[in-house]
Formats: sequence, structure tokens, C-alpha cells
Amino acid sequence: MIDSELLPRVARKIKTLRSNKNLTLADLSKTSHVSKGLLSKIENSRTTPSLPVFLGIVNALGVSLRDFFDGMDLLQDKEYLLIRKEDQQLVQKEHHPGVSHRFLMAQSLPGSSLEMVVLTLQPETQSNAAITDGHELYYVLTGQCDYYINEELVKLEEGDLLYFDGTKAHFAANHSTSAVVMLMITFLK
Repeated sequence: MIDSELLPRVARKIKTLRSNKNLTLADLSKTSHVSKGLLSKIENSRTTPSLPVFLGIVNALGVSLRDFFDGMDLLQDKEYLLIRKEDQQLVQKEHHPGVSHRFLMAQSLPGSSLEMVVLTLQPETQSNAAITDGHELYYVLTGQCDYYINEELVKLEEGDLLYFDGTKAHFAANHSTSAVVMLMITFLK
């Protein structure tokens, strides 16, 4: 298994390499012998690949393990971590028009890992329903939206903070005429 601290970075690297080679999930699925569904879950940090699956993906991407892991040290021998806006990457956590996630960072914590992204919901858009193995925290930076947790509606406005058990089905819906931007922090078990 891949260490949970590396999972979000490994997921981003797989997706970046696949995109840079202009491969679809179907293309990578054929060459790696890994289903499209599993590849999608791996790229979106929703599951950890087994070692044989991981090695098959890396091999199918045509890179060595050394090149794959090059530059993944989080602090890179510094006392702090600074991630400039231009270095932050958009990640595809779901295939839904009008919903974007900008990955900020991930870090291992005792017994879990932490992932932070900026979630943007364009007007008249809703995210796909999701279930995660951990807890989630949302802080509304701008705008307002409806958030559903197990079909219960929670109205969120700028400055509101929402924390909940991610194992409950949840999604956000923006019924307004302006974008909603939220800081999303996921604590994975």
C-alpha cells in the first residue's frame, strides 16, 4: 500500500502524467489493465491502489519509479511549506461542469491524513453526491449555497463553517447567480 501521506500527491501525479500524454482513462485502463472506475477513484484520492495496481499504472505511463516520485518530499529540507498560487493545481474530483477543486496540500496526521482544496461552484451548479472515509470541514470564503448531508439541508453563507462525518452522503448546490468559493479540508482515516 502507498503511505497515506503520499496518496493525494500520487493521485495528482498519475492524473498529470496521464493528461500530459493526452491519454484518456480508457486509454490508461487498456495499457495498465486497471478498470476505468478504479483509475478514476485513484486519481481522485478516493482509494489507495495496491502495489501491483500502482506498478501497472506507472509502467503504463512509461516512467520509472524514481522519476515518478521525484520532488514529492513535502518540506524539501525547509522549515516551512509555501505553495504559490501559480503552483497550485486544479484536480478533477468529479466530472461535473461548473465544479472545480484547486488542490492546496496534503499531510499525514497520527492515524489519518489531511487534504485541503479550494472548491468553486459556479452559478446554478451542484456537486455530485459523495461519501468519504473521514471527516470534512467547509469554510465559505464567498457566496452562499445549500449543502445536503443525508438529505438534510444546511444553508451556508460567507463566513460559515460546516464540519461533518464524511461517511454520510453529501453534496453542495449553488442556486444563486454568483460563484461560491469554499475552503474544503478532508481528514481521511
